[in-house]
Amino acid sequence: MSLRSLAAVATFLVSRVYAKAADDGVSGVPLPAGFSRALFYDDFSSNSSLDLSKWKYDLGTQYPGGPANWGTGEIQSYTASPDNIYITNEKTLRIIPIYDGQGGWTSARVETQPEWDFGAAVGQRIRVEARLKPGTASADEQWGIWPAFWSLGSSYRGNYQNWPSVGELDFFESTHGQPRVWQSLHCGPNRVGGPCNEPTGLFVEAGDDIYNRDGWNTVSWELDRRHGTTWLDTSSEERMTWFVNDKPLLVLKQSDLANDEAWAQIVDNKKFLLLNVAVGGSFADAKAGFQTPMASTTGGLGAAMDVDYVGVYESWSE
Repeated sequence: MSLRSLAAVATFLVSRVYAKAADDGVSGVPLPAGFSRALFYDDFSSNSSLDLSKWKYDLGTQYPGGPANWGTGEIQSYTASPDNIYITNEKTLRIIPIYDGQGGWTSARVETQPEWDFGAAVGQRIRVEARLKPGTASADEQWGIWPAFWSLGSSYRGNYQNWPSVGELDFFESTHGQPRVWQSLHCGPNRVGGPCNEPTGLFVEAGDDIYNRDGWNTVSWELDRRHGTTWLDTSSEERMTWFVNDKPLLVLKQSDLANDEAWAQIVDNKKFLLLNVAVGGSFADAKAGFQTPMASTTGGLGAAMDVDYVGVYESWSE
């Protein structure tokens, strides 16, 4: 049997596995154009509190056995307190970092439950999307405030030492209340250098011509596996695209990484989603050029992140 024939058989078998998983998707929700099914969706409208069938709280300053300060140097402790996380009267999820006045910070971080982990087979296209609004306090009051929407490879769970090889996709990061947004990819096998230039990652930055610092933004990421792979057909590669308010900002193809193993680790394996507002840490400090937070950083509602909805969608090639 030829290599192409073997690949076709493998694609069919993997596709059936993903199709069976997709049968457990979410019905009756709005779909982006070109997508046929929601694999995950939450608009926070069905409960007065976080739906724990979809989400779980990350608590404290690290995963059990994981790196301290969540591996980033962030200084807050995450809680499940309604002071830090709740559903608003407008049915949005709100995450609020709070300063205790004595050097301590609390905030919240949630991740999707394992049964909602998602992936994409060859022949499939998936889209991850959220609509969110950052805090509107002044930049001086938000030094070190770091809201984010992102994902990790599912194999990170229970290991906690295998970053960046599990793959990290950052759909939205902003900091210091600035009119800037960053989107990025982190991948293995090395914590320094490697195909994704760690620890910086491969990233794009957008300003206020695209990103609305004082209002709602839709951030998205697509993985398109409909058109074959570089080792079979170099004319039409797999690719990932990051969007802010439907404007494509970063496109990465398999050949851009020049590392098939790192690419396969990202696209072949399942992922989970995370939402959080961190305080301080390596990303915030790097963007500030000094250690954060500052004495002027106040936290509270002006530093909160509101989330209108989160969705994962799929479509299949004909």
